[in-house]
Amino acid sequence: MNNLFLEGLKEGNREKLLQVPKSDLHNHSTKGCRRAWLEERLNRRFPAPPETFAGLIGMQEWFRATIKPFSNTTEGMVMRWEGAFAEAKRNNIQRLSMNFGAPEIDELGGMEAFKTVIQGLRRAWCPDTVFEPEITYVSCCDAAEAAEKMDTYLACGFFKSLDVCGGEDVQPMDAFLPLYRKAEQYHLVKRMHVGESGTAEDVQRAVETLGLDEVHHGIHAADSEKVMQFLADHRIQLNICPSSNVMLGYAESYQNHPIKVLYENGVPVTINTDDLLIFDSSIENEYLRLYQAGALRADQLDDIRRQGLKTND
Repeated sequence: MNNLFLEGLKEGNREKLLQVPKSDLHNHSTKGCRRAWLEERLNRRFPAPPETFAGLIGMQEWFRATIKPFSNTTEGMVMRWEGAFAEAKRNNIQRLSMNFGAPEIDELGGMEAFKTVIQGLRRAWCPDTVFEPEITYVSCCDAAEAAEKMDTYLACGFFKSLDVCGGEDVQPMDAFLPLYRKAEQYHLVKRMHVGESGTAEDVQRAVETLGLDEVHHGIHAADSEKVMQFLADHRIQLNICPSSNVMLGYAESYQNHPIKVLYENGVPVTINTDDLLIFDSSIENEYLRLYQAGALRADQLDDIRRQGLKTND
């Protein structure tokens, strides 16, 4: 147990919380920096996000209208990536998983150029962080077609995990099998965004159909004792983003966030940022919000913090 972390929570002392090793395993790279960091680089003020968005579509519309137009070039994308690594340094993130899409890789000219940029940013800001880059595909993609091109991105061994995101129930689960079979070929950790807007049963179905190792979100598994038992028995970790869940309307509040029920039913969980640039809540703040809301005790949050630092090796 980390006494500095416990003190930081109980005292509301962010400086103490910042010093403690943490992880961020659910981090969308182009939205992984703090708004204040980007404002300083662009010499421009952006509006604070609303307390709640009109779901995922409302969030995306807000981002496209308020922030993205001012950093929508390749240089702007790289700037936002740099800000994500800078935040990892500021918050003592010792294990970092950031996702990247194939179009972003292609925009930089392919894997070698992409690797050079990302590795340079990591060396500059957080060289000692365990970095686990994740390749991601959107849920509306043609998975069979995408899988045919995946060797281009995976053959060099840079990526450590696979994710599918961008909305649930867009296609049947088995439509994504070509992607996950390719991930198995390259020994990637298999993840998927599921169970945030969808049901507990969707979570179990995704794990069983696609052979998932972990789930991004998965909070509605808390609605089913059977599904929670399944996740606990199979040690399927849920990488949860509290502010994202609350602000998108998928969780009622921090006080009543499903993470409490999931944790108390033995489901492995971690706490993450999702889209820091949008939700404006960095890792230390996520822990503090849950503690101050009374969702979890300080020792429970420290246990969750330590869960996130366990590597998949």
